[in-house]
Amino acid sequence: MKIFTRLMLLAVVAMSGFTPVQGDNVEFICMKMHKASNTCYFNFKVDGGKYRYTDIGCKNTKKKNEIIQQAKEGQLALQKDWKIECPEVKEQPGQ
Repeated sequence: MKIFTRLMLLAVVAMSGFTPVQGDNVEFICMKMHKASNTCYFNFKVDGGKYRYTDIGCKNTKKKNEIIQQAKEGQLALQKDWKIECPEVKEQPGQ
């Protein structure tokens, strides 16, 4: 019974096309710091949805590029919705 359950789970994951690598669908928006709690929020958009990575103690602010790369590789646990809103950069036509 356990083998059947595991095989069914494996089949569902294989058929869903699950991949741990996010790649081009991850867009870094901004990084905001909440000074009262010494917490930094890295805001991302994944397939148009708003997600955030919370850095308690702001230990990784100097490693921003590493955080972005880890998000694209699917190594970070992203949380749904932004805690602190960021102004989104709008592309201007002709640039």
